Amino acid sequence: MKSGKEKNRLFRRLIPTLQKHSLLAALSVLLMILVDAASVTKPWLLKIGIDRYVRNGNIPGLTRIALILAAVLVCGFLLQVTFTVTVQYLGQRLLFDLRMELFQKLMRLPASYFDKTPLGKTLTHITGDVEAIREFISDGIVTVAGDILKIVFIATAMVMLSPRLALAAFLTLPFFIAATGMFRKSIRSGFRDVRKANSDINTVLTETIGGAREIQLFCTKGERAEVFESCNHNYLSAYLKVIQAYALYFPVLEIVSNCGMILILLTAHYLMGTALKPGVIFAFFAYINMFFFPLRQMAEKFNLFQSAMAATERVFQMLDQPEEMTGTRHPGLAEAGKMEISFQNVTFGYNPGQPVLKNITFNIRAGETAAFVGATGSGKSTIIKLINRLYDISAGTIKINGTDIRKLSAHELRKRIATIPQTPFLFTGTVSDNISLHRPEITINDIRAAAEKSHAHHFIQTLPRHYNEPVLESGKRLSAGQRQLLAFTRALISKPELVILDEATANIDSETEHLIEAAVEEITRNRTTIIIAHRLSTIRKADRIFVFHKGELVESGTHEELLKKNSLYRRFLPEGK
Repeated sequence: MKSGKEKNRLFRRLIPTLQKHSLLAALSVLLMILVDAASVTKPWLLKIGIDRYVRNGNIPGLTRIALILAAVLVCGFLLQVTFTVTVQYLGQRLLFDLRMELFQKLMRLPASYFDKTPLGKTLTHITGDVEAIREFISDGIVTVAGDILKIVFIATAMVMLSPRLALAAFLTLPFFIAATGMFRKSIRSGFRDVRKANSDINTVLTETIGGAREIQLFCTKGERAEVFESCNHNYLSAYLKVIQAYALYFPVLEIVSNCGMILILLTAHYLMGTALKPGVIFAFFAYINMFFFPLRQMAEKFNLFQSAMAATERVFQMLDQPEEMTGTRHPGLAEAGKMEISFQNVTFGYNPGQPVLKNITFNIRAGETAAFVGATGSGKSTIIKLINRLYDISAGTIKINGTDIRKLSAHELRKRIATIPQTPFLFTGTVSDNISLHRPEITINDIRAAAEKSHAHHFIQTLPRHYNEPVLESGKRLSAGQRQLLAFTRALISKPELVILDEATANIDSETEHLIEAAVEEITRNRTTIIIAHRLSTIRKADRIFVFHKGELVESGTHEELLKKNSLYRRFLPEGK
């Protein structure tokens, strides 16, 4: 459980977000004060009306006080509406800022974060956790602050009316505090479990929706349902724990408040008798009801505090994640040109002590086409990730155009590299959006020109809305070849200096095979190229072939040179060709 010091530290981190909207927050506080003042004024006006005018039959005076009371009611109504709109708008602005901050953080996180963090957990941070913080600030902190202020106003009025009766009411406050302290730990623990269970549910849902086809093909609907039922049951159990705590908590508070009412009645009867005026009695009991209501409301808001504490911990855990090491821009890549790549004694592992690459050394000259060959898990794709600087190496040196890659800006480096994977990712949007990726400097003419070079223009023209045709999530309505052609177009429009084809020609239908081959020829012309492929026609055209085995570079040479040897390369050729 977090200490008070830790809680204060977490909430202090929210202050900069609040300070962005200080005027809106100040207006909310002012409106809250006016709303509470109007609310507390009403019983006092009734007391005056009863004792001064009703008892004396003063109709003109009663009329005046009634008009004043009506004016207070109208003002209170208008102030309450304005306050509600203002404080909810403040909450939505805070929600907007926190989500943007988390999203921008998401864009700066290293690839290692996504390797070890479930997608559902990240989604929960940006959606549910942020909403819990928003709800706590707008519906929790502000409301509780208003309730505290109202209690102060009411207590002051009660003391002014009758110090003895006020003292009897105040005797119940320690019991409220004790009851809250008793249940705080179990409620806090319950809400932490609820948040974790909700994250697990999101993760299972994300995986199930994304892998719906595999679930159908392998007939594992029942097994997935069991996994989801387990997560759903954990959520139910966690929430029942919270409900059980509140099932005891609120009745205890009700007993405390009723005992307070009994004390007040006994005090009024035995200690004061007929000394109280009717208006004072009427106003005091109105204040009694008003006094206990914000206390109960504050107790109900306690669940927001517990939920927000759990959510705040998770949000700041994500914000505190180490960011991608981007380096600094180096003049070695200031001007466009062909890219030279050098690996010198490179060792790397995703986990400490478990190297995936072992003492790798090779050089790819500018403008050269290199092919990487090896069994699955031999380290080929890992090398691609290192060239893109998705990870930093453990030992050795990677140089781009003679400069250590760690001294280069990752942003500048990746702008000059086009990596085309086996299964390209397409975003929800239009065809043109998926090619330009919303970069403002890319015009529709640029998109068309690139599509013509990549041979994607023809199939795009067959779509009902051409370049404005909506592309569903992951390009579901497009064939594998069409998705690949869009990926080639996306790469061409970037005018890369290095092209990486990571099994980009593997999943090709016969209809688009010749188009893909033409696109490969176009995009690799006069560019440094790295090809990971199993197609002999693709590999044999490479200037040099590098063969990897269990994380080591075991041999290199041209297709003909490697065939002359009794080499490992022969094993990867279809039928030993």
